[in-house]
Amino acid sequence: MKPAHIKSQRQKEVRSIRKRQYQILLEQKALGYIKLEKPIRHGWFKELVITTHVERYKNQEHILEIYKSLIKSFWGRTKEEADRKWKAETSKYLINKDIPTLSKRRYNQLSDEAKCLCVPFYYYTEKKKLKLRFYVNLPQGTYKIKFTRAYVTHSKRIDPELESEAALLSQELLKNEYYNISHKGLGWRDRWQTSLNRKEKLKINCILRELKKHPIQSICNQILSWERN
Repeated sequence: MKPAHIKSQRQKEVRSIRKRQYQILLEQKALGYIKLEKPIRHGWFKELVITTHVERYKNQEHILEIYKSLIKSFWGRTKEEADRKWKAETSKYLINKDIPTLSKRRYNQLSDEAKCLCVPFYYYTEKKKLKLRFYVNLPQGTYKIKFTRAYVTHSKRIDPELESEAALLSQELLKNEYYNISHKGLGWRDRWQTSLNRKEKLKINCILRELKKHPIQSICNQILSWERN
């Protein structure tokens, strides 16, 4: 067991390393992008495009509002990959093979007039939970689905000094004296991905903590009275 002052010192060092890592990320983001003189071909998009026929409709504004809320395109290295991603999304809820659907959160952000173009439906998730989504009922001539070429038009700026410093800081956190602190002591744990066994253990621990607040004799008396009844 290491002395408390050594542990606290190493925790401070880990915090300072993480703080510097965050600052480096901000500095790298602030570098921006460089526009390429000649765009580079990079895969395909399968996308939903609004046509000029939308101008014939009185509710053009609300159709465009819904269009902004939709997932409009999927990228793939080939046409087949982009088409596969599109079909995986549009056929996921078994309601329409052409247009992606809206989630409840995106639906709530629409105006009342735009909501009239949406049809609610319920579906079961893989975990057999009933959820709500909304099918978008756009007029047939107002949209089309097509493939378009994808291009890389900008290149990210890279600072070699920041890259090397970030790599060195990552290596520092892998040292024996820092690893346990950074990955366990100060690490963030994702409770959304908690397994069922972990949840059961947490419930049992909560019950045991409550039982520890009472004397053993009173618990035994309660058990005996329950068995008699």
